[in-house]
Amino acid sequence: MYNIISLKGFFSLLASRFLFLVSCFSMDEYYYSGSDFYNEDDVQAISSFSDVSEMSCLHPDRVRYKARRYGQWWTLTGISPTCASPSEAQELLRLEYTRLITLRHPHVTRVVAMVEVPWLHGECVVEEFIDGQPLQAFMQGQPNEEQRLNVLSQTVDALRYCHSKHIAHGNLSASAVMITHQDSQARLVDFSYSENLATDTHAMADIIDTLQLPKFNRVAYKCRDGSIDTAEALQRAIEQPLQRSRMWLMPVVCAIIALVIALAFWAGHRASLSTSSLATDSLPLPGIYFSDTVNLSERIGLLQFYSTLTGANIYFLDWSGTIPTNIPDSEAIDLGLSVLWAPFNVGCDHADVNHVGFYCTWCDTTGMGAFKPLDSYWPPAHVMLDISGTRHDPVRHYWGGKWRMPTYDEIVELHDRCVWTLVRHRGIPMGYKVRGPKGTSIFMPLAGYRLRYREHEIGVVGRYWSSTPVTNCDREVYALKLDTTVINFADTVSIEYSLSIRPVLDRP
Repeated sequence: MYNIISLKGFFSLLASRFLFLVSCFSMDEYYYSGSDFYNEDDVQAISSFSDVSEMSCLHPDRVRYKARRYGQWWTLTGISPTCASPSEAQELLRLEYTRLITLRHPHVTRVVAMVEVPWLHGECVVEEFIDGQPLQAFMQGQPNEEQRLNVLSQTVDALRYCHSKHIAHGNLSASAVMITHQDSQARLVDFSYSENLATDTHAMADIIDTLQLPKFNRVAYKCRDGSIDTAEALQRAIEQPLQRSRMWLMPVVCAIIALVIALAFWAGHRASLSTSSLATDSLPLPGIYFSDTVNLSERIGLLQFYSTLTGANIYFLDWSGTIPTNIPDSEAIDLGLSVLWAPFNVGCDHADVNHVGFYCTWCDTTGMGAFKPLDSYWPPAHVMLDISGTRHDPVRHYWGGKWRMPTYDEIVELHDRCVWTLVRHRGIPMGYKVRGPKGTSIFMPLAGYRLRYREHEIGVVGRYWSSTPVTNCDREVYALKLDTTVINFADTVSIEYSLSIRPVLDRP
């Protein structure tokens, strides 16, 4: 049994020394440490520090320094040269180190080692450097009540943790509570060896006074007269007023939220009534503009609504007589493929690229946005044929010239030969930048789709018609489907849906 214990202690010592070596040479923000003392030979290679500057120390027999080692700042605590009993003070420092090395708490400074440096008498304790300010300096910045309550809660929780391990701070005061500059978190520093836990709870009265929290004046009084003599009792006393305030706060917050919702609903209802008598949650909209650059004064038939569902403005375009037509061939983009591609969807033009366009039934050239029975688009007796460039092609009908719908093969080519990059632009739905072999590119937004009276998944998916029907499937057509993870060039969609169309142009 003795040999087993010895081996275990040997490997524990070996591991602890290795971890400290890693901490001193690492540039990472986390520190590691062992739990044993280091002989002079062990620390010969790691005991050099630079940029040394003295810090204030609450203990009269000790000195504290800030020093750098391999890009990290550390705090070194050693025995003062003016100490009357250096050997006794050194022993207390060693004893304190053996206790503090066991503490691991987010609001307690972390001790990592005890080493000997040439410019200090005897060994010093190495701990993480806290980039912050004492509590008194923090209060000069006039923090709000929430920040002060957080500091109190964190300090008490750290004290409770230390006391659970029967470790007293021994030197607790407002100066021993550091507040970090970065996130205003409390850290207990400058410990001193003590066996009296009650002195810590007594000192908490001054910290409560420093934090200027009148609701805890009675708690501070009980800390001073000894009625509260443990950190656990102090934590319970701190939590009770907070719980009572939360009990009153919850109904007030719920009432405020209900009032805000009611006001928003009424404001949205009035806004929708002022522009249209239609309800915005069920409008049969042929198109919705998401662009924040739309000029309402320049578009005929473009109306603005306030959505009671989303709490935002949407733009409704009445397609009757307002669909951009006669798009010139010069708009086409040469990606380096077999055909030229349009830079925007049908429903847009160069002067007003809203990026969404409109949703079209596969073969509808009679009335965009009209909701008719499926048979009126393509009667069952008609054989499904590729409509690209024919009289059934919506692109040819509206854009004119030689513009047409892309075929399935042309969509496959766009998928296979181009680089697709998911991008997000302010004011428009997410989409893909499609860069061709020539280095030129087009943008294809996740424009959603429409099924009868509702738009769906705008900014979530994009669905684009091809002109090619699916073989042996009744009234189903190949479509390009995009989302944030998948690009599917062989999606099959019933022609009762209304999708986006991105036109193409044959090479001259």
